Amino acid sequence: MPSHKKPYQSFIRKPITHAVISALTGSLIIGVAYAADEQEKTTNSAETQTNAQENSNITPAQPKEIESSLGSVVVTAQRREENAQEVPTAISVLGGEELQQRGIGRSASEILNNVPNSSAGTIQNGRPRWWIRGVGAGQQQLDFPNPIGFYIDDVFISNASATGLPIFDLERVEVLRGPQGTLWGKNTTGGAINIVSKKPTFSETPEGYAKVDYGSFGDKVIQGAVGGTIVDERIAGRISFYNQDLDGRFTNQFNGKTSGGVEDSVIRGQLLFALTPDLDALLNVYHRKYKTDGNVGTVYSRTGEFRNGYRPSRNINHVSSNAEESNDVTQNGISLNVNWQLGKLTLTSITAYADYKTEAFTDTDNSPLEIGRGYTDAKSKQWTQEFRLASPREDRWNWLTGFFYFKEDIDSFTAAARLPNGTVPQLAGSSQPVSFNSTDLSHHTESYAIFGSTTYNFTDKFDTTLGARWTTEEKEYNLNRLNNTTGTASWSDLGSWWSSYNGGIGGTGTFTDARSKRWNAFTYDITPQYKITETDRVYFKFSRGIKSGGYNTAAANPLALNTLKPEELNAYEIGYKSEWLNGRLNFNANAFYYDYSNVQVNVVGTNLAVPISYLQNVEKASVKGAEFEVEALPTNNLHLNANIGILKTEFEKFDIQNGGGNHDGNEFVRAPRWSAQLRGTYNIPLANGSRVLLGADARYQGKQYFFVVPQDNDLLNQGAYTLVNARISYLTKNDKVELTGYVNNLFDKEYRYHALPASAPAGTAISGNTVYWGNPRTIGASLTFRF
Repeated sequence: MPSHKKPYQSFIRKPITHAVISALTGSLIIGVAYAADEQEKTTNSAETQTNAQENSNITPAQPKEIESSLGSVVVTAQRREENAQEVPTAISVLGGEELQQRGIGRSASEILNNVPNSSAGTIQNGRPRWWIRGVGAGQQQLDFPNPIGFYIDDVFISNASATGLPIFDLERVEVLRGPQGTLWGKNTTGGAINIVSKKPTFSETPEGYAKVDYGSFGDKVIQGAVGGTIVDERIAGRISFYNQDLDGRFTNQFNGKTSGGVEDSVIRGQLLFALTPDLDALLNVYHRKYKTDGNVGTVYSRTGEFRNGYRPSRNINHVSSNAEESNDVTQNGISLNVNWQLGKLTLTSITAYADYKTEAFTDTDNSPLEIGRGYTDAKSKQWTQEFRLASPREDRWNWLTGFFYFKEDIDSFTAAARLPNGTVPQLAGSSQPVSFNSTDLSHHTESYAIFGSTTYNFTDKFDTTLGARWTTEEKEYNLNRLNNTTGTASWSDLGSWWSSYNGGIGGTGTFTDARSKRWNAFTYDITPQYKITETDRVYFKFSRGIKSGGYNTAAANPLALNTLKPEELNAYEIGYKSEWLNGRLNFNANAFYYDYSNVQVNVVGTNLAVPISYLQNVEKASVKGAEFEVEALPTNNLHLNANIGILKTEFEKFDIQNGGGNHDGNEFVRAPRWSAQLRGTYNIPLANGSRVLLGADARYQGKQYFFVVPQDNDLLNQGAYTLVNARISYLTKNDKVELTGYVNNLFDKEYRYHALPASAPAGTAISGNTVYWGNPRTIGASLTFRF
C-alpha cells in the first residue's frame, strides 16, 4: 500500500473513544490520586501491553482491559485536527463507540443531555429545540434557524426541523459552546454541534457491525455498517443503515387505539477516493424516511375539568384526540469533500445539497373536542459551498482562510380549521364556531462569507489566536394568508378540508405581505492561551456572534408581521484545561459572561383583545455561568465522567410590542440555574477472555421555563428532577459480540419535556394547557456483532 496520507483514517482516537468531558468533586479527585498511587506498577505494565497492541496487527491472546490512561481525542473544532485538550474553547466530545454502547442515537437531540448547561427537547424524533448556555430558539417555522449551528460531516443544516434525524455509525460528536461565528459561520451565537460519521478505510477485509435492540412499547431498532477496500489502494467504501419501529406508548382514550408510533429509517453511503498521494475525495450520500402516527400530547388541568365538561386522564401514558395526527418526512443529502495537499498548504472544498419535505396532520387542541386541527405541506432545499486553505498547524505562525456560500429555498402551505359538528368524530359538548385559515409562504435566503483565523506562537508557552468573518445575507419572502369571515365556513370536500374551502374570506386574519432585506455582519474573536506546564493551560476568549435577521412568517395578524433585527452576542470566557495523574484524570473548567442584545424570542399571546404570537427582539439581556468537567480512571477498569453547569440568565430590557407589557427580570427558556451529570462504567474481566461491563448515569436538571412569558404559570415550566439510567453488558473475547440489558428512567420519574398554552379563542374559559410527558421507566435489551 502506498504511503500517501489517508486523512479520514487519522480521526482514530488514541487510545480511548470516550468523551473528554465531566467534572468531579474534590473527594473523587483525592480518591483517584490514591487509586493511581496504589496501582502504579500495574499501570506501567498495562501501558506497555497497550502500546504493544496498538503497534501490532496480531490479535492479543488475553482480553483487552480498559486502558490505563485516557489518552487524547482528536477533533476538528478549529477546522483542522487537534487534541481536544489543547483547543482553547469549551468543547465536549462524545465518542461513537460510547454512544452506541449506551444506546444513544434515536434522535440527535439526545446528544446535549451529556453536555453541561445544554438541552434539546424534542417531540418524538422531530425538530429538536437546541439550547446551549441559555441560547436557543423554540419557534417552529422552517425559515427561522436556530442559533445553535448543526453540522453533519461539516455540512451546515439550516432547517432546524431536519436536525432531529437518528445518529449512528459515528466517529464522534463535537459540541462547541459559545459563539462560533468565525470558523463555523452564521447562526452560531449559542454554539455548534458537529456530527462526524465513521469514514471508509482501506481495510484488507470488510469491517463493520450489526446491532438489534428491543425495548418497552414495542421499540425495535436495527442498525449496522460494513466497509472496506473496493479498488486496492484507490477506492474504499462504507454503507450504514438505521431503522426504528416504535409501536407507541400511548393509549388514545377517545378511540382506544395505540398512539405515538414511529418509523424512522436512514441509509448512508460513502466512497473515499485516493486519487493521488496528495489528493483525496469523500462522497457522502444519505436518505431518511420518517413517519409518526398518533398524538403524544395531552391537555392537563389544575381543576380536573379542562373545558366544556371534558376531564382529561391524569395517566401520563394516556392521550385523547379526535383529529388525525401524523407526520411523513423525507430527507436527502449529498456532499463531496475534497482535500488537496499543495506543498505545505491544504486546500479543502466541501460541496453539499440537502432537502427536506414534510406532510403533517395535527390535532391542534390535543383533546377529543373539535376545537382545531391543522395541516402542513412544506419543503426546503439548500446548497452550500465552502473553500478553505490552511497552513500547517505546527508552524509558529499558522493560519486558515476560506469562503462560504449558502442558498436556501422554502415553500410552505399550512391550514387550520374547526369542522362542523357531526361531520367528524368528536366529544359531545364542542361549541366553538366553524373556522378556517391557510397560509402560503415562499422564502428565499442567499449569503456569502469570507473568513480567516491565525495563530501566532510567541513562545513555546504563549500563543494567541485571532479570527474574523464577514457575511452578507439577503432574505425575501412572499406570504398570502386567508381567514374565513367570522362564524361562516364551508367546504366542498371535508375529506380534504385543507384544500377544498369555498366559504367567505375576510377580516383581520386575511392579508398578504412581501419583504426583502439584506444584512451585513462582522464577527470576530481573540483568544490568548498560556501553557503553565505541559498538562496545564489557561485561556481567555472574547468572541462576537451574530444571528441573522428574519421575519415572523407565522404571523396570524398584521400586527405580528415583524422584521427582526440580527441578535448580537459579546461573549467573555476564561478557561482552564488540564491532565493529571499520568493521564488518569482530565479536569476542565470555565466561567463566562454574555452581553446579549436584540435577542430573538417567541412571545405567545399578549393583552390584546385577540391573542397574538410574536417573534420579536428583546433589547438587552445577559448570561453568567460556569462549567466544570472531569473524566477519570480511578482504576484500569473504572471509567468516570461528570459535569456541572451553573447558569444565571436575565432579560434586562424586555417590552412586548403593541402594549403587551414589561417583563424585565424574566429568565431565558430552558436555562436551569443548576445542571449536572455523573456517569460511569466498570469493567469486570473474565477468565475466558470475555468481560462484563456495568454502566450507569444520572442527570440533574434544575427548574426551567418553556416560554419567555408567562413564567408565573406552573403548568408552563418544569421543576427540578433527576433521571437515572443503568445497563449491564456481556462482551465476548475482543468485543466481537455484546449483549446488553438496560433500564432507562430507573426510578420512574414523571416530568414534562415540553408544554404549550391551551388553544382557545379569546374569552374562552380554560384551566390548563397541553403537556408532553417524558418517557416513564423503560427496559430493553440489545445484541451487537462486530467484525
